[in-house]
Amino acid sequence: MKKVLAALAAMSAVGFASAPAHAVGVTFGEGFIPGSAVMEDFSSGVDGVGTWSPSVGYAFSDLTGEHVLPFSVDTGRYAFVTAGLSPVTLTLAGDMQYFGLLWGTVDSYNTISFYNDGVLVASYTGTQIAGLAGISDGGTAVVYANFWAGAGEVFDTVVFASSSNSFEFDNVRVAPTPLPAALGLFGSAIAGMGALGLRRRRQS
Repeated sequence: MKKVLAALAAMSAVGFASAPAHAVGVTFGEGFIPGSAVMEDFSSGVDGVGTWSPSVGYAFSDLTGEHVLPFSVDTGRYAFVTAGLSPVTLTLAGDMQYFGLLWGTVDSYNTISFYNDGVLVASYTGTQIAGLAGISDGGTAVVYANFWAGAGEVFDTVVFASSSNSFEFDNVRVAPTPLPAALGLFGSAIAGMGALGLRRRRQS
C-alpha cells in the first residue's frame, strides 16, 4: 500500500488531475511533448492541428492591450478567444491522446474542454489549472500545459471558452500518441488500489 501511495504522491507532484471526472490528465512544462506532435505557432502559417470554428483572433506580443502574452515569453503572433467570440471549437485532424498549449494568462474565466464524438471527456477552468500548476491565476501567470488522454481514451475536439476578457494561447501541439511512462504509472497505481480494495472486501 505504501508503494501505491508513493506513486500517487509522485503523480500529484507533476500536476495530474485527481478528479475522477477527468479522463484527460495534465502535466506542466515542455518535458513530455511527444516527438510525433504537430505544432501551430500562429506565426509560421503552418497549421496541421485541425480546423477552428469560428476562427480565433490573432495578436502580436509586442502590442499593448488586453490580449498580450508577456513579451519575454513569446514575441510572435498568438491566438485569443474573447468573451464575445466564445466559444471557439478546434476540430482536430483525427483522434488524439495529447494536446499541449502555452496558456498565455491563466485566468479563472478561461475554460478548455475535450470531447470525443460529441461527448465531454474532460474540462478544466483557469482556476483549476492554476491550482494544479501552483501558480496564481489572473493576468500574469503563463504556463505550458500538456493534456494526456487516459488509457484507451481519445479526444477529437477541443473547445476554448472565455466568459470575460479573453483566453490567450500559443504553440498548440497535438499528437495521437500513447501515454508517457509516468502517466501510465498513475493508471497502474489506481488499478493497484482497486485490486487491493477488492481483496480486502473478499477477506472480510
